[in-house]
Amino acid sequence: MTLNSGILYSPSAVQQEFHLCNVRECCFAGSAGPGKTTAEIWDPIISQVVVEHDRWERGEIKASTGWAIHFRRSYPMLKQTLEKARTWFNQIDPGVTWSQDDMMFTFSCGYKYQFGHMQKDKDYEIYIGNDYTAIYFDEAVQFTREQYDYLSARCRSADPVLRPLLRIRCATNPAPGWVKQYFVDPAPEGRKIIQTEIRCEDGTIEKRGRIFIPALLKDNPDGEFRRDYEITLRKLPAHIRLAWLNGRWDVIAGAFFAEEFIPEIHVVENFPIPEGWTKFRSLDWGYKSWCVVTWWAVDTDGNLICYREYNCKMKDAEQVALEIREIENANHEWNVEKDCSKLSGPADWQIQEERGTLGPSIAEIMAEVGVYWERCTKDRHSAAMELMRRLKMLPKKGDTYDRAGISWMDKCVKSIQTIPTLATDPCDMEVPEKGGEDHWLDSAFYAVMYRAAIPKHDKLPGRRRMGDDLEEARKKRTQRTGKYGYGSF
Repeated sequence: MTLNSGILYSPSAVQQEFHLCNVRECCFAGSAGPGKTTAEIWDPIISQVVVEHDRWERGEIKASTGWAIHFRRSYPMLKQTLEKARTWFNQIDPGVTWSQDDMMFTFSCGYKYQFGHMQKDKDYEIYIGNDYTAIYFDEAVQFTREQYDYLSARCRSADPVLRPLLRIRCATNPAPGWVKQYFVDPAPEGRKIIQTEIRCEDGTIEKRGRIFIPALLKDNPDGEFRRDYEITLRKLPAHIRLAWLNGRWDVIAGAFFAEEFIPEIHVVENFPIPEGWTKFRSLDWGYKSWCVVTWWAVDTDGNLICYREYNCKMKDAEQVALEIREIENANHEWNVEKDCSKLSGPADWQIQEERGTLGPSIAEIMAEVGVYWERCTKDRHSAAMELMRRLKMLPKKGDTYDRAGISWMDKCVKSIQTIPTLATDPCDMEVPEKGGEDHWLDSAFYAVMYRAAIPKHDKLPGRRRMGDDLEEARKKRTQRTGKYGYGSF
């Protein structure tokens, strides 16, 4: 008996790419509509069941030890998937059996294909006693990283034929969280294998790979379906439309700045900062969490451009200050004669806190190296509105200014990746949610509050165009002199 799969399923080019991928972990993700779920349902059939059925028919094995499992977060989400599977699998193999108790198909060759769910975070414990040769997470962003990691550890086989075919697969639409960080952020364009080196007990190093394969609605070969679904998606709010129609991970449904952050406008190519532009830097301190330093330039219209970022973990205040000195010295921002930075800027005020008998504050340690800071304005609501205001100050065709109120050079990768994807605080819709990867946002908050914007229009009474009186605006700003002559510390 030959399995009847080819008649029932004709994969598109991108689905075929997904099936042929031999990287252990693969994320098949992007817009709605290219057939991601269908590809996941069929993938074990194409990659393993066909192989095992042939081995069984030739008498090489009495029964396959192959076992695939397909997860959705909750049981109701599985219903349509199960209906499709029943229809297809009964036609593929008339000898296939179904167990409702286990939610599992068993093919004639003995290969098992199970469906499961993990509605509660710890439900992965139900499955960790088994070994699986193929594991699938449909709408992977709905699962926790802990669920993914624990189940992925069960992907193994003692069969030398099945072992090279082991696979862990995710399908999803764009959303912030671990899937984006793990699969997408290392190679946002996709189709690049990210290798992780693993040192074994015997001292040898093995490599395990993961890859992101982008999928878009236009990849669906059904033109009528594609057209109808596109019309449906174009009626959605802009941020949802960009994620679900264009497969964009940088503008996420539910993100606080989803409508305002436009990569084509707010991300600019790297360029040398002209002489005469004001420069400063901002700091969000962290040791075990991220420590973020961002450098800013102010153009002649008062627009902010983030032209450099420095990110580190597990470095003390002196190490960070020495890194800043090295960076600024290489970029002519260091006063060699006085051995101190030519720049200053706002920092989270926790760096001025003295540490009792343990020694001086972080600010004092950095000042000893020649790196100085000013106390930031730490008002999350005001900062969110100020950053929003700058994002909305867009360039206008034919106008004298050609930049948005704030932008980031494209080498500032972490700022660009994180700021547009941070979720809205569910308890306070006026601010982004606190926590997670918000360190780059906090550094930007300190910067925009340090250099508050003047509106770019003439229509408001009593207002003048940005750039007309920047010097006057600077004079009105309170000049603070601190312990080291650079600020309030």
